[in-house]
Amino acid sequence: MEKNFTYINEHYITEDNICDMTGITKDELNTLIQKQLVPDASYTVNRTIKITSPLNDEFESEITNRYFSKNCIALIEEHKNLNDALQYKAEFKQKFIQDLMKHPDKHFAYHQSSEDDFRDEEKINSIFEEEWEAYCNGIYGICTLHSSVEDIVNKEVIVKKLIQFNSIFSQRTLSPEEKEQLIQLNEEFNAVAASFAPYQRETSSRGKYLDRILEKNNLDHLIKNYSYAKIK
Repeated sequence: MEKNFTYINEHYITEDNICDMTGITKDELNTLIQKQLVPDASYTVNRTIKITSPLNDEFESEITNRYFSKNCIALIEEHKNLNDALQYKAEFKQKFIQDLMKHPDKHFAYHQSSEDDFRDEEKINSIFEEEWEAYCNGIYGICTLHSSVEDIVNKEVIVKKLIQFNSIFSQRTLSPEEKEQLIQLNEEFNAVAASFAPYQRETSSRGKYLDRILEKNNLDHLIKNYSYAKIK
């Protein structure tokens, strides 16, 4: 529990702090979330506080804290005057499609879509709506470094590249050339992907598609560890 809380506390910002820093109330923050101008909290931490005394009495209370991606600060500053939510979504979508279309490895993304698929407006709209929902729900605040459009597209591509690499090579020891390829994939993944809270790590994309194959091939030193001193 301590490791998970330390990770979240180090990398995310509480609802109280985000409101203090941006000068808005919790109700105003919730309105921004409801209007999809700011993503929802990425983590919710519930803690039970128990107080006892020599008088043989006790008091117990539950404290709930919501933790947001730190990039929400800039989004709140941009949108706290309740700018048009439809315009923001349209701009987000336009950039998402542009970044996806210009990515040199886009054929890996979204089930190895073909050029014809990328020209299919209905399919692109469906892909975007799924990603938009995940973004608004705070999911990309968990699994990417900046929860940006660029990170969303780049993480989709690198995860699919890792899945393909694992499907080909995970059952045997890698050759020196294949190890070099894995090292490059590791660098691409680390450029956009978060470490994930310790309780999530093993089942996350990092744990399943990168940590395991690095360890299997004696590349443990490349596994991205939790570097801050508080985690034991």
